[in-house]
Amino acid sequence: MADSAPRRGIVQSLRNLGRSGVALLQNRIELLGVELEEQKLRLTRLLLLAGAAIFLANIALLAISATIVVLAGEQARLAVLIGLSLIYSGAAVWALLALRKELRSAPAPFQESIAELKKDGDWLNQDPRR
Repeated sequence: MADSAPRRGIVQSLRNLGRSGVALLQNRIELLGVELEEQKLRLTRLLLLAGAAIFLANIALLAISATIVVLAGEQARLAVLIGLSLIYSGAAVWALLALRKELRSAPAPFQESIAELKKDGDWLNQDPRR
């Protein structure tokens, strides 16, 4: 009988440890899910804004270009079209470089989950005698 009391204490301690581990894992998975949702929303927003900007800019450039070409007269139309093409090409390169810079400056995905897992690892690696 005396032997079963310590055994029950060990089993209960193991159960408590298991519950704590499961709760910790659940917490980390929930955090990962929240971060994944944030990244998905950010990407969707970026794509929608980029699509709208591209569409509207193309419509505006088409209208402006047509107006300039008509106003330039017959003799200058070729030179005007070449000039507009150069301007638009330069602007497109600038926009692509700005987009690349924006995409590279975004925070790393799941950085909060990784930081929390590192904290957990550091805590588990601590000397229990401290």
